Amino acid sequence: MTFSFPDIIGEYILAPKRHSTGGVQYAGYFEPATIKLGQVANLFIFLQNNLNVPNKVTVNFELPKTGGLFGGGSPALEVEETSFEQTLQRGEAGLLTLPVIATQQAKSKDYSLGLQLDVKPQGAPSERIRPDKSSSLINTDLIDNPVGLNLVGALGATYVEKQVKKAGFTINVDSKETVTDETPLEYSYQTVFSDKDAEFFNRASQEIELRRVKLDKEITPDGLYTALFSTSTVKFADAGVPLRVGEAITLAKILTYSCQYFLDNPKNYNGLLLPMWQRAFEVEYDTTDALDVICKVGYYHLMKLSIAISFNLVARAAGKQIWSLDERQGVTGFIADNIETGQQLDLDFLYLPLLIAGAYISKKIVMPKEDSKHSLRLLQVASQNRETLFADPEMAEPRQIFTNIIKRSLK
Repeated sequence: MTFSFPDIIGEYILAPKRHSTGGVQYAGYFEPATIKLGQVANLFIFLQNNLNVPNKVTVNFELPKTGGLFGGGSPALEVEETSFEQTLQRGEAGLLTLPVIATQQAKSKDYSLGLQLDVKPQGAPSERIRPDKSSSLINTDLIDNPVGLNLVGALGATYVEKQVKKAGFTINVDSKETVTDETPLEYSYQTVFSDKDAEFFNRASQEIELRRVKLDKEITPDGLYTALFSTSTVKFADAGVPLRVGEAITLAKILTYSCQYFLDNPKNYNGLLLPMWQRAFEVEYDTTDALDVICKVGYYHLMKLSIAISFNLVARAAGKQIWSLDERQGVTGFIADNIETGQQLDLDFLYLPLLIAGAYISKKIVMPKEDSKHSLRLLQVASQNRETLFADPEMAEPRQIFTNIIKRSLK
């Protein structure tokens, strides 16, 4: 099997149009997008070396000026250094963080900070190991944005790269107010994907392909449900939310449903399993028992996928998307991180979105001899006995959606 390097940029930023210079592909953005005078913003640039040899990269920044003839005037933005060097190994991806500050001379307008790469391959002959354009295999029916879900490596991102000499990144300055921001302006570079990561990725891909027939027999809905029921009971108790019977049943159902969302689609199969197997190899975990890998090593990945899917199922039930993408991504990471580390989780985050979505699809995941309406009644009773559930007035809409789903499902 060919040794491959997955797309990494798409895991961190949705960038259908990417810049490329000398085999280095990159995309980025400012955070925040608007700053006041004296305020610091970070320019985040994600880079990936698409060559099979190391690339020595010199990054040069061109600061915008306040105006005047031919772009003259005073600098509108300030950085600590306007140039630095970094060597990217073959296939390596990294995050460059460049803090910039709006000077007192800046005006209220958009400014473009120029970035130019000088790239020198450190071996000959050099060849591309990643394509200049790609189409993602991700089923977007219930996954509307893959950023942060560890799906892009396995299923790809949709993008087209453009060869450029220089790229510009826009930030807006609001000069009506001045602030004092003492954030250091020192740039940083962090490797987010290395040659070693690629080895684990390819090893996982190979094992899943070789075991595909056996995995299909080992990973059944019934087996998943039983294993996830048990695992979830322990994990949520560790996070301070002991599950009642109806809650444990419904949670196991939405987790099983999320697994089948990928396993039932041959093109998306690896989106579920490949990151789990990759992680197992990283921590030297035995992959003999597939269900054990999913529950022990892969639970964090599954939790993130399930929350993302659940938010879109709730939107389907409500007839509209209630939460912004930023809110959904924030909640997804918060819940998954807390469950993974055993930190205390507020009860509302058990129901929103997981159990609301679980109630919505409850009749689609039915175990042998199960009475699905009885399971829903158990969930209904459990929720009614949770005195603090959705107590905040801001949670009135989720409460109503949940109530409506239960009523419709029990008819």
